[in-house]
Amino acid sequence: LVAAAALAIGGVSAVSAQASVLGDWTSISALSSSAPGTAVAETATQIAGVANYVALTDSADPVYITVTGGTIVGGATSASVAAGIAVNIATPTVGTITVNSYKITSGAAATTATGTLTITVEASVPGTVYGASTVYASNSTLSGGVYTPVTPSSGTDSTYTSVTAPASSANVASFSVLETDGASTPNPLTTGWKTITATVTNGLISASGGGNTAISNTTYASETPVANAPVIFVLSGIAGLAGTSTVTIAVNGVTVKTYTATFTGTAVKLVLTAVNNVIAVGSPSGVTANTNALEVQEFDANGNAVAVTTGNITVTPASSTIATAGAFDAAGAHTLGNITGGTATSSSAVGVTLNGLTAGTTTFTATDSALTLTSAPVSVRVSSAVPTAVVFTTDSSSYSAGAAGTLTTTISDAAGTVPAGTYTVFTGQAVSSYALTVGTLPGTTNTPVGQVTVNDMGVATTAFNAPISDATGVTISATPVTAATGATQIVVTPATFDVASGSSQAANAATDAANEATDAANAATDAANAAADSADAATQAAQDAGDKADAALAAVTALSQQVTTLLAKVAALASTLAKITKAIAALPKK
Repeated sequence: LVAAAALAIGGVSAVSAQASVLGDWTSISALSSSAPGTAVAETATQIAGVANYVALTDSADPVYITVTGGTIVGGATSASVAAGIAVNIATPTVGTITVNSYKITSGAAATTATGTLTITVEASVPGTVYGASTVYASNSTLSGGVYTPVTPSSGTDSTYTSVTAPASSANVASFSVLETDGASTPNPLTTGWKTITATVTNGLISASGGGNTAISNTTYASETPVANAPVIFVLSGIAGLAGTSTVTIAVNGVTVKTYTATFTGTAVKLVLTAVNNVIAVGSPSGVTANTNALEVQEFDANGNAVAVTTGNITVTPASSTIATAGAFDAAGAHTLGNITGGTATSSSAVGVTLNGLTAGTTTFTATDSALTLTSAPVSVRVSSAVPTAVVFTTDSSSYSAGAAGTLTTTISDAAGTVPAGTYTVFTGQAVSSYALTVGTLPGTTNTPVGQVTVNDMGVATTAFNAPISDATGVTISATPVTAATGATQIVVTPATFDVASGSSQAANAATDAANEATDAANAATDAANAAADSADAATQAAQDAGDKADAALAAVTALSQQVTTLLAKVAALASTLAKITKAIAALPKK
């Protein structure tokens, strides 16, 4: 490569290569190239320079060539090249040059290109001039409380998350820095490396790789590579020093990337949360609320969640005859609250399964024996999980035809809403007294039909679109299943709403317009009457004034003309009102 570069810089390119005749060029002399002659589309790389070029030879056939983005040495952009004769493509500046070739057969060139050579002109020999750095991060793997570094890559960098680890943890994350040149396709440097520094706040960094002597834990590490390999930095915490740690990677004094990690301290707060505050007596089929119904978390002085040592945690009910605490889940066996798509349990979000013993309400409190911490109590109601009522409601009492709506189904027992789960409450699907435009009513989304799945509020929602025609008292209801012997029969409360179609709305709008026109006509009539009264008064005054009232009489005459005009307009408005009234009468009745 070095020899090839030297030849290129001197004005001549490197070693030729011979191959089959699939491509037009059987020899490509450049800094580097694809195997000439093996494909119609060929590539070459050369260094920019006023005397540099790429030499091309086709020993089999003469060709006609065109050059785009550059020229043939001498300045031409096209030429005929005899078989076995080299043609030199100048590469004075950085960029891309395309050479299309057309085989000449019996003196005629092909009408379409029989070969395309793409020449990439670089500013320097690859790997010799620093252009940028590739920086990757990786989270270490955790096993048995020990972090093991993972070699950073593009894949680990894309999934890197801000580490959360105890302040005393070592080797929680790794960062690699590889220096490259400024080529269009970057090449790792083989010489001319720049100094790499890594600084860290609230933590320690160590360094290795790149051919240098390893640097042990420090807050500032500086490495200048001496080999074509990445420099690796590894982050650790400082015992007793909790907080956010920031790692800053710089090359040649310029910051390239920053990463963060969170180091946690000793827990000072224990929090117990009722994810599902309604659970069931026993373990009824279909009820999911009892699993991970509670969540245990601990937080340090900075409010950061820390890993919980479940062996130190006790969850105690106020009344052990109503409910008791069961197993802890800190390994993602289920989500918190056993909610589909919910938050996975973890060492810092521990789920607690509850056992319901009898219907009633009690509180639970968590304690940490090692840290002497106690949570605030949380209330949990234990439900019989035997439905006695189903209530349908809609989000509006009236919809326009085809409008979107939401149906809410609430299932309750004698004490309140039932816990999260699936219940068979209908003999089949819920029905609507008028066909809905869109929407699958409750009772068919599970098997067998008649089942409804509700959340911890005892609620399920269904989207629908109202009927497309007018309707008053559209009813959505369902037939409840027959109660078991000794059980209370389920009472279903239907939902009712009205629908106003487009024609009714148009009629209402027309009626409103007519009413407005009537009001306008009445106002105009009032104005005309007032004007007539004024005219009468003026006439009386004129008569009393006699011959001396000529001027006043003229005014009265003018005012009378205005009144006449105004009365004509009132008559026209009355005619219009009659037409509107007739149009309303012609509208279809629903």
